[in-house]
Amino acid sequence: MSNKKYGSFMGKLPQTYERFLDFGERRLRTDLRYILHGGFWLFLGQVTGVGTALVLAIAYAHYLPKEIYGNYKYILSILGTLALFTMTGMDAGVQKGVARGREGIFWQAFKYRLGGGVITTLLTCGVGLFYYLQGNILLSSIFFACAPFLVVMEPLGIYGALLVGKKAFRASSIYMLLLQLGTAGAIVSAVIFSKSLFVLILAYVASNVFFRIILFVSATHSFPMNDAPDPEALSFGKHCTVFAILGSLSSRLDSILLFHFLGPVPLAIYSFAQAATNNIRASFKLITDTLAFPKFAGQDKALLKKTLLRKVYIAHAVTIPLAIVAILLIPLLYRLLFPTYMESIPYAQVLTAFLAFSPLRFISTSVNAQASAKIYYILNVTSTIVASITLLVCIPLWGIWGAIIATGIQQSISNALGLYLFKRM
Repeated sequence: MSNKKYGSFMGKLPQTYERFLDFGERRLRTDLRYILHGGFWLFLGQVTGVGTALVLAIAYAHYLPKEIYGNYKYILSILGTLALFTMTGMDAGVQKGVARGREGIFWQAFKYRLGGGVITTLLTCGVGLFYYLQGNILLSSIFFACAPFLVVMEPLGIYGALLVGKKAFRASSIYMLLLQLGTAGAIVSAVIFSKSLFVLILAYVASNVFFRIILFVSATHSFPMNDAPDPEALSFGKHCTVFAILGSLSSRLDSILLFHFLGPVPLAIYSFAQAATNNIRASFKLITDTLAFPKFAGQDKALLKKTLLRKVYIAHAVTIPLAIVAILLIPLLYRLLFPTYMESIPYAQVLTAFLAFSPLRFISTSVNAQASAKIYYILNVTSTIVASITLLVCIPLWGIWGAIIATGIQQSISNALGLYLFKRM
């Protein structure tokens, strides 16, 4: 090809690309430019997150005995449950308010979350005292050591809601990358050089606080905010907090119940089964929640009801084949990466099968972004109650399989209810 023809060809590429996007947007009735711009950075951040999570999992599998890893997951479940009092649901209110240009909500929500952090610290000390009275000095010392960090650890993470609300997906991905790499480096170092449960937990909380302080300061300085209040979004955040508490309790209940009924080793096996799906689920969640929520919050409700279901059906044409491929690859990946956790393979394959239906999350996200507080309550409370009841019934009866059966029941009921409420929205 001559230089002249080559230059002409290259000069037409941008126009061809724009025509291709125009055609795709007309056919799919979707803002492809928004998805490609935001989705690229979210995908890049998630790829890095998957990489760091993989490195952590390999370190856990090769350097930590199953009993220590099971205890580690149990302690993180308890700390995560106590962190619910930091009003994590306020982040949804911040996203909603900032997306509408009413950014005064950020500092209001941050103050609420700091107040919750004080409560979390006091409760953590209470747990430490409980284990001390039980004669478990190791767990007691771990909870007392973690307590001071919990005042700010979760509240500082509110900077992520600011970035998502502003649709600053590039910055959000970079910040996520820095946090993941920093904390992963500290944890891997503790795993390899110490293998102490106390040091491992302390490395987790201390590194999270250290890097979140830096990123919080950077985000608030790089993205100036106006003082416009948003009482509606603030109220929405308070409602979301109630559901975040309930939802997070149910999401950690499986680990807590498995630990108490079966012990740390089965919990470790179950956790490695989840490891195969958690990263994939997080990738889907970036699209179905993080990318979609601010878009849905600012979209006309009638238009959303008219167009969303068709997009959900189309998305299944991608997720179902991907889930099948992942199921087939899991045995090979576990043999190569986690040879000490071969027992986790069948559990991981079933959990991966559930991911085929991840696009249905778009429906519940649209309900959360658009619906009234009453409908939001119905959707989230019902989902939480179903999850908790099924876990409490199934785990004592069937152990690890019980936790997986409960997951399938909860997801099916939640998706059906979300679809029903969406149609009535």
